[in-house]
Amino acid sequence: MSLWLANRGDVVYDMMTQDAGPGYVYQLKHGATSLTEAWDTNPASSQNHCMLGHIEEWLYLGLAGISSAACGFKEIAICPEVVGDLTWVKADHRSMYGKIASQWRRDCDRLTLDVTIPANTTAQVHVPAKDAGSVTESGEPAAKAKGVKFLHMAKDAATYEIGSGTYHFTSQLP
Repeated sequence: MSLWLANRGDVVYDMMTQDAGPGYVYQLKHGATSLTEAWDTNPASSQNHCMLGHIEEWLYLGLAGISSAACGFKEIAICPEVVGDLTWVKADHRSMYGKIASQWRRDCDRLTLDVTIPANTTAQVHVPAKDAGSVTESGEPAAKAKGVKFLHMAKDAATYEIGSGTYHFTSQLP
């Protein structure tokens, strides 16, 4: 999780997909059915599952980008990471307000990001993009789309404020 907070989702992705030790794929290839305490699969090492030593949080917070910006998901942040050779991610979270969903697909340098925000909430959506001018929402320039307010461009992402509903963003990746 500390790597994700340091904006190093690329390192988490490399750890996750590495098929040589240490790596999660390496453990799976050697028969592990859950994350083991030790990186290797040597029977002499402890094979107990270590509590909270997993990547699940990064799958939601990093790849799908779903997080709470205010207590109880009244305000939501969607800030997906497009890393490695992944071509799509799909996740949802059931909050007390309803279902929050984030799904993205990469096709070369084009990104499609579908977001669902429940009633009585708002969200800031960070759309990975070369520039704000390349971002559309349901086929219209995002800055002019109904219910979408452009906030700023930073760190290769255009940030928008949206209300409840389902949104279909597209952009050109940096």
